[in-house]
Order: sequence, then structure tokens, then C-alpha cells
Amino acid sequence: MLGPVRGSLAPTRVWIMQLVSVGSSRGESNFHLIFTPKYRRDVFVDGEVKRMCVESFAKTCGKLGVGLEACEFGPDHVHVFVSRCKNYGVPYLVRRFKGASSHMIRSILWSRVKSKLWGDSFWSDGYFYRSVGSTTSEAVQYYIQNSQRKHYAKPDYEETKIKQKPKQTKLTDYA
Repeated sequence: MLGPVRGSLAPTRVWIMQLVSVGSSRGESNFHLIFTPKYRRDVFVDGEVKRMCVESFAKTCGKLGVGLEACEFGPDHVHVFVSRCKNYGVPYLVRRFKGASSHMIRSILWSRVKSKLWGDSFWSDGYFYRSVGSTTSEAVQYYIQNSQRKHYAKPDYEETKIKQKPKQTKLTDYA
């Protein structure tokens, strides 16, 4: 369980992007997720609701073997940063996080939030996600486009530019 709720609920450690090795695979799989409560109500102004969500997210991460790197709240949304998600897709992770936290809140704190919500749902259906890594899409694109050359031959920008330059049309081409 993370400590008491203050302004920030992020774990107090410096996060350094690291590749994870599992069997013969090596890589990283990290996600920034954002969830909103149903009707985007300001249920997170209550510190106990925030604490319960963080506790639920931490338990879910422990069960899945996923790292909870950061968790921050606005009054009507939560940002979650998880790492080492190699074995799970985003929809599965979201279902587990939302399902466990909703169940916990509805079981223990429902009387504190039910006046802001209608029905039995705590979370809205949608979510935001973005994969997070140390490589930009431009770097990956460049690597893929140039990786088939011999490893000892360095790509030459001027050579590439000359090859792509259109040839000048001659007058005899029109005859």
C-alpha cells in the first residue's frame, strides 16, 4: 500500500526507463492511462476515495506483476503510469484496474460518492492510453528504413539525397 494521501500520490522513487528481460524477450511496455468517473463528477475531492483507488491499483499491479510508477488525481479524473506490462494488453489492464477499484469503492465508500453518481457504475466506459518509451517514432522509422544496409556501412545523407533527386528531363524526351 502506498503512504497517506497528500498532493501527490506518486511513489517516491526516480523512474529510469529500463529494458526488461523475460525468457528470450527483451523490451519495455509502459502505459500512461487516464480514467474518469461516470458523468465526470468530482469524486476525487474526497481524500479517502483517492486513497482507496491507489490501494486498489497497487493491489492489482501486485497481482499482475506490473509496476505502479505514478498515480495522480484531478477532482474528476486519475492518471496512472504503469510499467512492465509485457504480458497484458491495454483493454485487459483497464478492465482490471477499473473493475477492482470500482468494486472496492462500491463495497466500502459507496455512501460517500453515490450522491454524485447515478446507478451502480463508478467509472465511465472510456479511457485514454498512450504507450510510453524512451524511443521516438522518428528514431524507430529511421532505424527501420536504414537497418537493411550492411552494419558496417553508415547511411550517408548526401548519397541518399542524390539518389532521390529526380533526373532532369532532356529536350529529346519530348520528341
